[in-house]
Amino acid sequence: MTDNWGFYERRTESEQLRVLINAGYKGRAPLTGYTDLLSITINLYPVRAHNRSNREFVKQLEQLESMLEKWLGSKESEAIYIGRINAATRLEFYYYTKGGKPDHPAINAWLLQNWPFRAQVYRKEDPQWDFYRFLLPDELEEMFVHNAQMIYALIHKGDNVGEPRIVYHWLQFRDDGDRHEIVPVLEELGYVIEKEKEGRPEHGYPYPLVISRYEDVRLDTVNERVRELHALLAGSGGRYDGWGSVIKLSAAGRVRRFIRRRYSAIETALRKAFAGRNS
Repeated sequence: MTDNWGFYERRTESEQLRVLINAGYKGRAPLTGYTDLLSITINLYPVRAHNRSNREFVKQLEQLESMLEKWLGSKESEAIYIGRINAATRLEFYYYTKGGKPDHPAINAWLLQNWPFRAQVYRKEDPQWDFYRFLLPDELEEMFVHNAQMIYALIHKGDNVGEPRIVYHWLQFRDDGDRHEIVPVLEELGYVIEKEKEGRPEHGYPYPLVISRYEDVRLDTVNERVRELHALLAGSGGRYDGWGSVIKLSAAGRVRRFIRRRYSAIETALRKAFAGRNS
Protein backbone atom coordinates (compact mmCIF):
# COMPACT_ATOMS: atom_id res chain seq x y z
CA MET A 1 0.00 0.00 0.00
CA THR A 2 1.34 3.44 -0.98
CA ASP A 3 0.88 6.25 1.51
CA ASN A 4 -1.14 9.17 0.20
CA TRP A 5 -1.12 11.82 2.89
CA GLY A 6 -3.18 14.95 2.47
CA PHE A 7 -3.73 18.02 4.63
CA TYR A 8 -6.86 20.17 4.66
CA GLU A 9 -8.98 22.41 6.88
CA ARG A 10 -12.53 21.57 7.91
CA ARG A 11 -14.95 24.00 9.54
CA THR A 12 -17.59 22.84 11.99
CA GLU A 13 -20.23 24.94 13.73
CA SER A 14 -17.94 25.56 16.68
CA GLU A 15 -14.33 25.28 15.51
CA GLN A 16 -11.86 24.99 12.67
CA LEU A 17 -9.99 21.70 12.34
CA ARG A 18 -6.74 20.94 10.56
CA VAL A 19 -6.88 17.38 9.31
CA LEU A 20 -4.05 15.16 8.10
CA ILE A 21 -5.23 11.87 6.60
CA ASN A 22 -3.73 8.97 4.71
CA ALA A 23 -6.12 8.58 1.77
CA GLY A 24 -4.16 5.55 0.59
CA TYR A 25 -6.71 3.25 2.23
CA LYS A 26 -9.67 4.86 0.45
CA GLY A 27 -10.11 2.07 -2.07
CA ARG A 28 -9.37 -0.75 0.38
CA ALA A 29 -11.14 0.18 3.60
CA PRO A 30 -12.15 -1.56 5.74
CA LEU A 31 -9.09 -3.76 6.19
CA THR A 32 -9.78 -7.27 7.41
CA GLY A 33 -9.14 -7.73 11.10
CA TYR A 34 -8.77 -4.04 11.91
CA THR A 35 -12.04 -3.59 13.74
CA ASP A 36 -11.28 -1.02 16.45
CA LEU A 37 -10.70 2.72 16.22
CA LEU A 38 -8.12 3.98 18.70
CA SER A 39 -7.68 7.66 19.49
CA ILE A 40 -5.09 9.37 21.65
CA THR A 41 -5.90 12.98 22.50
CA ILE A 42 -3.36 15.52 23.73
CA ASN A 43 -4.37 18.66 25.62
CA LEU A 44 -2.28 21.38 23.99
CA TYR A 45 -2.43 23.96 26.79
CA PRO A 46 0.22 22.41 29.09
CA VAL A 47 2.42 21.48 26.13
CA ARG A 48 2.35 25.04 24.82
CA ALA A 49 3.00 26.49 28.28
CA HIS A 50 5.99 24.18 28.77
CA ASN A 51 7.76 25.27 25.58
CA ARG A 52 9.42 28.65 25.16
CA SER A 53 8.80 28.94 21.44
CA ASN A 54 6.31 27.69 18.87
CA ARG A 55 9.12 25.81 17.14
CA GLU A 56 9.87 23.83 20.30
CA PHE A 57 6.13 23.25 20.81
CA VAL A 58 5.71 21.81 17.31
CA LYS A 59 8.91 19.77 17.58
CA GLN A 60 7.75 18.07 20.78
CA LEU A 61 4.42 17.13 19.21
CA GLU A 62 6.13 15.82 16.08
CA GLN A 63 8.42 13.68 18.22
CA LEU A 64 5.42 12.21 20.03
CA GLU A 65 3.68 11.48 16.73
CA SER A 66 6.78 9.73 15.39
CA MET A 67 7.31 7.65 18.54
CA LEU A 68 3.64 6.67 18.70
CA GLU A 69 3.60 5.58 15.08
CA LYS A 70 6.77 3.53 15.55
CA TRP A 71 5.46 1.79 18.68
CA LEU A 72 1.87 1.22 17.59
CA GLY A 73 2.96 0.18 14.12
CA SER A 74 5.41 -2.44 15.42
CA LYS A 75 4.92 -6.17 14.94
CA GLU A 76 3.65 -6.44 18.49
CA SER A 77 0.83 -3.90 18.01
CA GLU A 78 0.25 -3.87 14.21
CA ALA A 79 -1.87 -0.71 14.40
CA ILE A 80 -2.50 1.40 11.29
CA TYR A 81 -2.06 5.15 11.58
CA ILE A 82 -4.76 6.87 9.51
CA GLY A 83 -4.29 10.50 10.51
CA ARG A 84 -4.74 13.27 13.03
CA ILE A 85 -6.99 16.21 13.85
CA ASN A 86 -5.50 19.44 15.14
CA ALA A 87 -7.87 21.84 16.90
CA ALA A 88 -7.10 24.98 18.87
CA THR A 89 -6.90 23.18 22.21
CA ARG A 90 -6.16 19.55 21.36
CA LEU A 91 -4.36 17.17 19.03
CA GLU A 92 -5.97 13.81 18.23
CA PHE A 93 -4.12 10.82 16.73
CA TYR A 94 -6.19 8.04 15.13
CA TYR A 95 -5.33 4.39 14.55
CA TYR A 96 -7.14 1.23 13.56
CA THR A 97 -6.16 -1.82 15.58
CA LYS A 98 -6.77 -5.54 15.58
CA GLY A 99 -9.41 -5.74 18.27
CA GLY A 100 -8.21 -4.61 21.69
CA LYS A 101 -4.52 -4.90 20.86
CA PRO A 102 -2.68 -3.16 22.48
CA ASP A 103 -4.92 -2.82 25.52
CA HIS A 104 -5.46 0.31 27.61
CA PRO A 105 -2.98 -0.60 30.37
CA ALA A 106 -0.21 -1.09 27.80
CA ILE A 107 -0.97 2.23 26.08
CA ASN A 108 -1.17 4.12 29.36
CA ALA A 109 2.10 2.57 30.52
CA TRP A 110 3.81 3.63 27.28
CA LEU A 111 2.46 7.19 27.59
CA LEU A 112 3.55 7.39 31.22
CA GLN A 113 7.07 6.47 30.18
CA ASN A 114 7.29 8.57 27.01
CA TRP A 115 4.99 11.58 27.45
CA PRO A 116 5.22 13.99 30.40
CA PHE A 117 1.69 15.38 29.98
CA ARG A 118 -1.76 13.93 30.38
CA ALA A 119 -3.27 12.12 27.39
CA GLN A 120 -6.73 10.64 26.90
CA VAL A 121 -7.04 7.19 25.33
CA TYR A 122 -10.30 6.09 23.73
CA ARG A 123 -11.25 3.00 21.77
CA LYS A 124 -14.45 1.92 20.05
CA GLU A 125 -15.51 -0.74 17.57
CA ASP A 126 -15.60 0.52 13.99
CA PRO A 127 -15.31 -2.54 11.73
CA GLN A 128 -16.62 -0.66 8.67
CA TRP A 129 -14.15 2.21 9.14
CA ASP A 130 -16.96 4.76 9.29
CA PHE A 131 -14.77 7.30 11.06
CA TYR A 132 -12.10 6.97 8.38
CA ARG A 133 -14.70 7.69 5.70
CA PHE A 134 -15.87 10.69 7.75
CA LEU A 135 -12.31 12.04 7.70
CA LEU A 136 -11.86 11.63 3.94
CA PRO A 137 -12.00 15.04 2.22
CA ASP A 138 -15.06 16.06 0.24
CA GLU A 139 -14.85 17.87 -3.11
CA LEU A 140 -13.96 21.25 -1.61
CA GLU A 141 -11.54 19.74 0.90
CA GLU A 142 -9.81 17.88 -1.93
CA MET A 143 -9.08 21.32 -3.37
CA PHE A 144 -7.62 22.35 -0.02
CA VAL A 145 -5.35 19.29 -0.14
CA HIS A 146 -4.18 20.37 -3.59
CA ASN A 147 -3.66 23.94 -2.37
CA ALA A 148 -1.44 22.75 0.48
CA GLN A 149 0.62 20.64 -1.92
CA MET A 150 1.05 23.54 -4.36
CA ILE A 151 2.03 26.03 -1.68
CA TYR A 152 4.47 23.57 -0.12
CA ALA A 153 6.06 23.21 -3.58
CA LEU A 154 6.30 27.00 -3.93
CA ILE A 155 7.94 27.36 -0.52
CA HIS A 156 10.34 24.53 -1.39
CA LYS A 157 11.36 26.50 -4.50
CA GLY A 158 12.07 29.59 -2.40
CA ASP A 159 8.83 31.48 -2.94
CA ASN A 160 7.91 34.18 -0.44
CA VAL A 161 4.24 33.20 -0.27
CA GLY A 162 3.42 36.26 1.82
CA GLU A 163 4.31 38.64 -1.01
CA PRO A 164 1.30 39.81 -3.04
CA ARG A 165 1.18 39.03 -6.74
CA ILE A 166 -1.45 38.48 -9.44
CA VAL A 167 -3.16 35.17 -8.69
CA TYR A 168 -5.16 33.65 -11.54
CA HIS A 169 -8.21 31.42 -11.13
CA TRP A 170 -9.69 29.24 -13.86
CA LEU A 171 -13.45 28.68 -14.03
CA GLN A 172 -15.44 26.41 -16.35
CA PHE A 173 -19.10 26.71 -17.41
CA ARG A 174 -21.59 24.46 -19.17
CA ASP A 175 -23.50 27.38 -20.65
CA ASP A 176 -22.23 30.65 -22.10
CA GLY A 177 -25.16 32.50 -20.53
CA ASP A 178 -24.12 31.37 -17.06
CA ARG A 179 -20.61 32.61 -17.76
CA HIS A 180 -21.84 36.07 -18.75
CA GLU A 181 -24.24 36.33 -15.80
CA ILE A 182 -21.54 35.67 -13.21
CA VAL A 183 -19.12 38.32 -14.50
CA PRO A 184 -20.67 41.32 -12.67
CA VAL A 185 -20.90 39.26 -9.47
CA LEU A 186 -17.20 38.44 -9.68
CA GLU A 187 -16.29 42.06 -10.38
CA GLU A 188 -18.35 43.16 -7.37
CA LEU A 189 -16.30 40.74 -5.25
CA GLY A 190 -13.07 42.35 -6.44
CA TYR A 191 -11.96 39.98 -9.18
CA VAL A 192 -10.51 41.14 -12.49
CA ILE A 193 -11.84 39.49 -15.64
CA GLU A 194 -8.80 38.46 -17.68
CA LYS A 195 -10.23 38.93 -21.16
CA GLU A 196 -6.82 38.54 -22.80
CA LYS A 197 -6.25 35.13 -21.25
CA GLU A 198 -8.01 32.17 -22.77
CA GLY A 199 -8.97 29.23 -20.61
CA ARG A 200 -9.05 25.70 -21.95
CA PRO A 201 -12.50 24.28 -22.76
CA GLU A 202 -13.14 20.85 -21.30
CA HIS A 203 -15.67 18.13 -22.05
CA GLY A 204 -19.01 19.18 -20.61
CA TYR A 205 -17.65 22.61 -19.72
CA PRO A 206 -16.88 24.32 -23.05
CA TYR A 207 -16.96 27.91 -21.74
CA PRO A 208 -13.88 28.88 -19.69
CA LEU A 209 -13.32 32.10 -17.77
CA VAL A 210 -10.05 33.38 -16.30
CA ILE A 211 -10.15 35.81 -13.38
CA SER A 212 -7.52 37.24 -11.05
CA ARG A 213 -6.85 39.05 -7.78
CA TYR A 214 -3.77 40.79 -6.43
CA GLU A 215 -2.93 39.11 -3.13
CA ASP A 216 -0.56 36.74 -1.36
CA VAL A 217 -0.61 32.96 -1.70
CA ARG A 218 -0.56 31.96 1.96
CA LEU A 219 -2.56 28.81 2.53
CA ASP A 220 -5.30 30.58 4.49
CA THR A 221 -5.66 33.20 1.74
CA VAL A 222 -5.85 30.69 -1.09
CA ASN A 223 -8.23 28.37 0.77
CA GLU A 224 -10.60 31.24 1.53
CA ARG A 225 -10.57 32.32 -2.10
CA VAL A 226 -11.22 28.78 -3.34
CA ARG A 227 -14.01 28.36 -0.78
CA GLU A 228 -15.64 31.58 -1.99
CA LEU A 229 -15.46 30.67 -5.68
CA HIS A 230 -16.54 27.07 -5.13
CA ALA A 231 -19.67 28.22 -3.29
CA LEU A 232 -20.42 30.85 -5.92
CA LEU A 233 -20.09 28.42 -8.81
CA ALA A 234 -22.18 25.73 -7.13
CA GLY A 235 -25.35 27.61 -8.05
CA SER A 236 -24.14 29.03 -11.34
CA GLY A 237 -23.73 26.01 -13.59
CA GLY A 238 -19.96 26.19 -13.34
CA ARG A 239 -17.02 24.59 -11.62
CA TYR A 240 -13.70 25.71 -10.20
CA ASP A 241 -10.66 24.48 -12.12
CA GLY A 242 -7.65 25.69 -10.14
CA TRP A 243 -5.33 28.63 -9.58
CA GLY A 244 -1.80 29.72 -10.39
CA SER A 245 0.69 32.56 -10.04
CA VAL A 246 4.25 33.55 -10.80
CA ILE A 247 6.91 32.72 -8.20
CA LYS A 248 8.05 35.56 -5.94
CA LEU A 249 11.39 34.45 -4.59
CA SER A 250 12.39 35.37 -1.06
CA ALA A 251 15.83 36.89 -0.45
CA ALA A 252 17.17 33.47 0.49
CA GLY A 253 15.54 31.97 -2.59
CA ARG A 254 17.18 34.56 -4.85
CA VAL A 255 20.57 33.80 -3.32
CA ARG A 256 20.08 30.06 -3.85
CA ARG A 257 19.03 30.64 -7.45
CA PHE A 258 22.07 32.85 -8.07
CA ILE A 259 24.39 30.20 -6.62
CA ARG A 260 22.79 27.45 -8.70
CA ARG A 261 23.12 29.50 -11.87
CA ARG A 262 26.75 30.41 -11.13
CA TYR A 263 27.56 26.79 -10.35
CA SER A 264 25.86 25.66 -13.56
CA ALA A 265 27.76 28.26 -15.62
CA ILE A 266 31.11 27.22 -14.10
CA GLU A 267 30.32 23.55 -14.64
CA THR A 268 29.42 24.21 -18.30
CA ALA A 269 32.63 26.20 -18.85
CA LEU A 270 34.75 23.43 -17.33
CA ARG A 271 33.09 20.80 -19.49
CA LYS A 272 33.75 22.85 -22.64
CA ALA A 273 37.37 23.40 -21.63
CA PHE A 274 37.84 19.71 -20.91
CA ALA A 275 36.20 18.75 -24.21
CA GLY A 276 38.48 21.19 -26.07
CA ARG A 277 41.60 19.63 -24.60
CA ASN A 278 40.54 16.17 -25.65
CA SER A 279 39.40 17.05 -29.17
